Amino acid sequence: MSELEIEKKDGIFVVTLNNPSTGNAINTDSLSAHREILAELETIKENSAVVITSSDPKSWCVGLDFEWIQAQSAEEFEGTFRELEEVFGRWALLALPTIACVTGHCIAGGAFLASVMDFRMMRADRGWFAFTEIDVKIPPSPILYLMADLFPNKQAVRELLLTGRKIGGEEAQKLGMMDESHLPEKLMPRALEVAQELASKDFKTYRTIKHLLKQDLVKQLQH
Repeated sequence: MSELEIEKKDGIFVVTLNNPSTGNAINTDSLSAHREILAELETIKENSAVVITSSDPKSWCVGLDFEWIQAQSAEEFEGTFRELEEVFGRWALLALPTIACVTGHCIAGGAFLASVMDFRMMRADRGWFAFTEIDVKIPPSPILYLMADLFPNKQAVRELLLTGRKIGGEEAQKLGMMDESHLPEKLMPRALEVAQELASKDFKTYRTIKHLLKQDLVKQLQH
């Protein structure tokens, strides 16, 4: 079983996080799979869009694999953060429009991954969005913080980072963490609808505007 799968539906790339047994936790295997998918998507030079979803109805991504990081030395753990910054940074700056279709729990590293997508929509009736770093005693790096700071509601980002509070899809939409929230039967169709709308935009112009909107992060990633 592949950690991530990619297919093309009506001109839209659908990337599926595909390890329900771990809640799509982030580890060496998943990071390697992200790199493979990104290497493919970074070659696309024509109008399209990407939807990032999950095969797990309970979780989109629950963050770092704790067994994996607990076995790491301090030096290895620093390397893990650099890997996260690299992979998430590539998602953030991908020229194609990106839509996170959040099927369930979107926690810790998963919340940071969602933050770098251009648009986000979440299941309304189940699942939590949360930055739980405060509770697991793993503060984000400065670059990861800049990724969370891409959310439009700075007050909500501050509160969620400092409290670790869990919010559902409807509250996440109200706070600007999600652009939309839907019941599961409408979630993926709506994500694909938005993807089709974005895929009609000029590829080069979209990329330029995206990088302007994320210019603080761009500067740090290219430092």
